[in-house]
Amino acid sequence: MKKYASSEQTRQALINAAGELAAEMGFPNVSTRAIALRSNENIGSIHYHFGGKEQLFEAVVQEVVKRCNAYPVSAAIEPFYNVLDTPAGQSGAIRAIVKREITLLFDPDYPLWHSRVIYQLMQQKSRLQDIMAKELFDPIVDTITSLLRRIDSNMGRQETFLIITQIISPIASHADYMSYCLKHLETDHYSAEYLQKMENMIVRQTELYLGLTPEKVESNHAE
Repeated sequence: MKKYASSEQTRQALINAAGELAAEMGFPNVSTRAIALRSNENIGSIHYHFGGKEQLFEAVVQEVVKRCNAYPVSAAIEPFYNVLDTPAGQSGAIRAIVKREITLLFDPDYPLWHSRVIYQLMQQKSRLQDIMAKELFDPIVDTITSLLRRIDSNMGRQETFLIITQIISPIASHADYMSYCLKHLETDHYSAEYLQKMENMIVRQTELYLGLTPEKVESNHAE
């Protein structure tokens, strides 16, 4: 039996194991025994370091929230705040949002379970979902909603939310169904070229809906 340890290495091993398992099968289906086996740690270490399985799950969620909030949407569009009344500024802010989402979900320096955990949490109402919504999703939705209403002050709640989901859904689906997508593409990872095409397509689709034609954007850049 392993001795209990207070090392960050042990905590991280448990968080990664719990995150991987939750990403694969959903939080309700993950047992402490499975976490211990995946992490190669003692079952008792879960209680020692976190107080129990539920607290460990919360640490998993908080790790994802912390990483995503290290570069919030508000920071991504901040360079465009002073020109949001122009087509070029609006287009630039939209692209910054799309690029942020793609970068976060497909950053090779972070484990794949980060994006899958988000998907799993959104399938079932729970305390963990409430944490994710309050600390991660709600600020994103609120920030993008404010941006869209600066572009068109007549936009209602339903329209802004539809636009937000149209921006994020293609990116999220490439993360949620990555194994199938990569198999279909006959590759082991999304290339930089592929991700750039994704970004361009989402941005263009959003621009067209908002009436930000290439002529308007380019004309504004030229002024």
